[in-house]
Amino acid sequence: MELTSSGYLYLTAELASTRFPNDAVLATTEAGNLILWPTSGASAGGLLLKQRNPAGDRCVLISEVLPPGTPPGIKPALWDENRFRLTVELVASRAVGCNTLIEKENGRWVVYLEVGFWTAGGETPISVNRSRINDYPTLRDAEVAASWIQRSSDRDITRPVEGD
Repeated sequence: MELTSSGYLYLTAELASTRFPNDAVLATTEAGNLILWPTSGASAGGLLLKQRNPAGDRCVLISEVLPPGTPPGIKPALWDENRFRLTVELVASRAVGCNTLIEKENGRWVVYLEVGFWTAGGETPISVNRSRINDYPTLRDAEVAASWIQRSSDRDITRPVEGD
């Protein structure tokens, strides 16, 4: 999920149609997270999801609900089946590990970065975000880039304390 600098939260068409089919949400914050609940429609109140593009992606102006100083960017989110709500992590989670991967796609070598984060709640205490970094014409170029990215990422990782 992406939170823009202007206070909009972007939702994919799939997420919006499956979890928020009536294009309206109730929103609040709780323990540094943004919580979104689906409503039965605009007549029930809440915030309206607006269609952003022909693909059906949606956005919602959420700035009034956010704590002051919330940074924009890509935010991990988790659907909670028991509470029937979406939890969006607003504060940076602590990265506990990272790994670079190289895959061949359409005749080019693509470098991916996977980062594991401690998360609050959910079935597992770690969530993994995978990001496509770039593509390269040769495997050697991709290996060099992956090595640089891996070393740089490792410097920024704070290993968890035993029992943390």
